[in-house]
Amino acid sequence: MPAQRVPHRDAAPADQARAGEARADQAAADEMTIAAIESALHSLARRLKQARLHDYIARQAGDGCDQAGLAILYVLHSEYTLCGEETSLRITDVAARLSIDAPAVTRKAQQLERLGLVSRARDAADARAWRLRLTPEGHRVLGQFLLARHHWLATLLADWPAADCREFARLISRFADDVSRHLTGLDC
Repeated sequence: MPAQRVPHRDAAPADQARAGEARADQAAADEMTIAAIESALHSLARRLKQARLHDYIARQAGDGCDQAGLAILYVLHSEYTLCGEETSLRITDVAARLSIDAPAVTRKAQQLERLGLVSRARDAADARAWRLRLTPEGHRVLGQFLLARHHWLATLLADWPAADCREFARLISRFADDVSRHLTGLDC
């Protein structure tokens, strides 16, 4: 009868130790990856919010609208894009979408109205409330700004391979959707 082999008793603890080390190494690598993403996002957010960048793109667009004004124009434009027709938003809705207080939107809307970029009208359902709508000039100014920003991004990514640009677009869109979904969940 052939001799039976008895497994070495120390093999299992050694394998478990190696597996534990591998999990610890993977956890450390995952933490480093998250830290790198966090650092890049912080730097990117800081850079993209710089007035210098806004001023550069505004000069390219040929308009003098400030960041706060463009933010309101963009919200109104986004609503127009979603609905596919000319629409207006209450000032409180614009404020909520920008996460700022309504009086700040009111002040900026008054400036935008003087520039001919938005029109303000009383809300038919609530005469105490105001509604904002993009004027044709507001559409034009925002369109020029968006086109200038598009050209800036195209120039920035000109040396990237097309496949990298497509993958970046896919991943950043996915990330933006996940951030939106998560932040919406926090509002509950």
